[in-house]
Amino acid sequence: MRLPKQFSDLEVYAGKWDLPDYNARYAARLSSSMEELKEFYAVMLERAEDIKSYLDRKSFDRYGEEDKRLARLMFAVSVVGPAVDIYRSRRVPDSGATRFEMVLDVELPG
Repeated sequence: MRLPKQFSDLEVYAGKWDLPDYNARYAARLSSSMEELKEFYAVMLERAEDIKSYLDRKSFDRYGEEDKRLARLMFAVSVVGPAVDIYRSRRVPDSGATRFEMVLDVELPG
């Protein structure tokens, strides 16, 4: 899975985190170890400003497939972040068998 050239170092995460919607990203969060989540989160946060600057240069409707993959990696950060920063757990503590299911998700055009 290719990303824009200047972000090719992040391609190692695309196989796991370039997912079509919130539910798939949440499932990936639950199936990951905390070490994997922490690593992905740290690497992506380190590159977040560069990614934002790159993606902000064009509107969503002008994104190519590589741009869309990069955007979906950033969407995954919003799912992984609470596990790392708030809960310090893949699951929401004290939620038992509760699970979140998103019924409306943002989809990139094209």
